[in-house]
Amino acid sequence: LRILWLDNNTYGGQIPDNISHCVNLESLFLAHNELVGKVPGKLGSLSKLRTLAVHHNNLSGEIPSSFGNLSSLERLSAAANQFVGQIPETLGELKRMRFIGFGANKLSGEIPSSIYNLSSLSNFDFPVNQLQGGLPTDLGFTLPNLERLNVGDNQFTGPIPASISNASNLMRLTIPQNGFSGKVPSLENLHKLQWVVIAVNHLGNGEKDDLEFVNSLVNAYGLELLEINTNNFGGMLPEAVGNLSTRIRILRVGNNQLFGNIPSELRNLVNLELLELGDNQFTGRIPGRNLTSLAILVFVENMLEGSIPSSLGKCQNLILLDLSNNNLSGTIPTEVIGLSSLSIYLDLSQNQL
Repeated sequence: LRILWLDNNTYGGQIPDNISHCVNLESLFLAHNELVGKVPGKLGSLSKLRTLAVHHNNLSGEIPSSFGNLSSLERLSAAANQFVGQIPETLGELKRMRFIGFGANKLSGEIPSSIYNLSSLSNFDFPVNQLQGGLPTDLGFTLPNLERLNVGDNQFTGPIPASISNASNLMRLTIPQNGFSGKVPSLENLHKLQWVVIAVNHLGNGEKDDLEFVNSLVNAYGLELLEINTNNFGGMLPEAVGNLSTRIRILRVGNNQLFGNIPSELRNLVNLELLELGDNQFTGRIPGRNLTSLAILVFVENMLEGSIPSSLGKCQNLILLDLSNNNLSGTIPTEVIGLSSLSIYLDLSQNQL
């Protein structure tokens, strides 16, 4: 037996020990079932195993240290279980590993340094755990083939390493809801970036050059998501934001310490579906032209003035509009009030309308 594929069933109980007798097994797919209990340590004897997928079950206990003996393993997918304890150092022996995924478990402690040295890794996926520590300063050099880095919703601290720009294949940088701090380094060499999600951290120092890294993102020709909200970013939103990829769909910079005018260059982002700039100190007028793909627009809690642009009435997909707590004046355009799509939320309160 070389391939055992039992994904997407309702299998319960424990993973049987005797699977370890299938010495020629190369792929074991047990994902999306109702398996419980500990993973048998004997599976570590399957020296030919290349893929082990047990994600979306109810498996518990610690990750067996014997997995370090799976010398052929390339893909280890164990997200959405109940694994506890620390990640075994022995996983750093898996030199062929390309994908490692333990998201949505209850793992704690620090990720062993040996795992950061698995140079073949392309997917590094540990979100929604209780992991701590910092990212190594040489991360971009030790993981040069990295395509996806996801450690969101943990307890990481320290800076984003400047060496990350060396991981030139990186497509998704997803590290929200941690304690990362300091300046965001230049990302100019990361031309393949699609997602930059660094929200809900302690990044930035409330200084005017905090958003310099945004200028470096104009090289990311496929950027779709930029979420930097709920940090300590100060200064002005750079005009270069209008030179970001026209593929960008989500831009969130709310809940920072940004001031000045909202750049009119935003009008270039014609495929933007969500624009969230709330809870800052923006002044001036609302730029409204060209952003006809918007579904969600949030400018709450700023110091914007002038009238609501009637051009917002061209946003036929707009379902949520929040311009409350500003200094807007004049009459509410009939084009906006008449939007049939505005079915979820409209808040224009605390203005001078």
